[in-house]
Amino acid sequence: METYVVQCPDKDFIRVGSKYRLTGPKINIKSHFVHPLYGLQHRFDYDVQLLELFRCLSFGRTVSNIEISQGVCGDDVIVTGWGYSEEKGDYNDILQRVKIEVVPLAACQKVKNPWYNHTLTTRMFCAGDEQGDACQGDSGGAAVSYSRLVGLSSFGYGCGRHLPGVYVNLSHPDIRIWIRQYTRI
Repeated sequence: METYVVQCPDKDFIRVGSKYRLTGPKINIKSHFVHPLYGLQHRFDYDVQLLELFRCLSFGRTVSNIEISQGVCGDDVIVTGWGYSEEKGDYNDILQRVKIEVVPLAACQKVKNPWYNHTLTTRMFCAGDEQGDACQGDSGGAAVSYSRLVGLSSFGYGCGRHLPGVYVNLSHPDIRIWIRQYTRI
């Protein structure tokens, strides 16, 4: 039995195999596994969830797996999602992607906002600025570097402001060990 780290919609199914938000085959979700330490140290700490699906995914041209990084991340990440293109916008019908710069955690800790201001943990990393960012509706979306999954979009304040977005650091040992407990990979 395999489980996959994926964006979790507010429904009992996911869609796969399409760049279009409302198309692609539906696969029902059997179980949700939320990290047991979610929100204890910081409101968005351990912001990761695994889904067990009722059936295995069929890998092919439009559906494939991605390896989780062992901690190697470049100076930028590629972020994908169907979220808003701008604040107070609307969902995109076609999957969007943007290459954004990683912001050092020490600099991100200095952001004058209660969710940032010296409260971020090592299970998080920051990326993005007014040139590009994730936005509402992108939460749970992939952050990729060197063709490996390094994070998931977690939270931010606004979109494309002078504040970076915050991502779950999937290569942190506390998160990797928890993922292995369920996936055995």
